[in-house]
Amino acid sequence: MDLPEKVIAGIKELAEAYDVQRGVLFGSRARGDNHPKSDVDLAVYGCADFTNFSLDVDEKVWTLLMFDILDMDRYDYSQELLQEIVRDGVTIYEKV
Repeated sequence: MDLPEKVIAGIKELAEAYDVQRGVLFGSRARGDNHPKSDVDLAVYGCADFTNFSLDVDEKVWTLLMFDILDMDRYDYSQELLQEIVRDGVTIYEKV
């Protein structure tokens, strides 16, 4: 996994505030084969206010990186993408 700790901490803080059940980093940053400017792919499960959570991550998590945040509860994603998340995903937040 290749993501600055301050970015992970910011995501965790917002995930807790928005009562997110689980946040999974996937894609090149989870695999560790990213480039310096690669985006941050995040799959979010169990977030009732996903729109505002996503906006707050973009606005409040201090980084020049772009975020691609997926609401896993409301949309049907391709089997290929779902398999990638299962295969390469790294859980960075989980409500206990």
